[in-house]
Amino acid sequence: MKTIVLLCAALLLAGSSQAQLISPDQVPPLAFVALQQHYPQATQVQWKKTQGLYQASFTQSQAQQLVRFSDDGDVEATGVLMDTSALPASVRQTLTDHYPSRKVCQAFKFVNARTAAITYETATCESNLSRTLVFTADGRKMRPAGHR
Repeated sequence: MKTIVLLCAALLLAGSSQAQLISPDQVPPLAFVALQQHYPQATQVQWKKTQGLYQASFTQSQAQQLVRFSDDGDVEATGVLMDTSALPASVRQTLTDHYPSRKVCQAFKFVNARTAAITYETATCESNLSRTLVFTADGRKMRPAGHR
């Protein structure tokens, strides 16, 4: 019984720290319409709720893109998939120094729509659980927005 309780608690905690796919009908109407207005050629759209925002992941012009929207449809950040070897040297060095046993399988470059600040998000995937790590352009680790 104790094992089942611990397993359930672990699953709940794991689920709360990761973005979960959501159906389009769970996306606020203004965010949904904003995607269609800004990216009319978007295909293979998937939605997630992440960092307090609604993230659309889609393909356009044969490239995978991400856009994060507020509830009211404002674009908060845009992102593109990148090769992990293309991460800035400072980010790669931080990963090597602080996460030597982690395997990074995905990397994204995000640009804040309001400040133009660039951040890099990496996904580790050495097991069935992935962890998102966020870095500034100079390699400093940041907490993902919405996490305390």
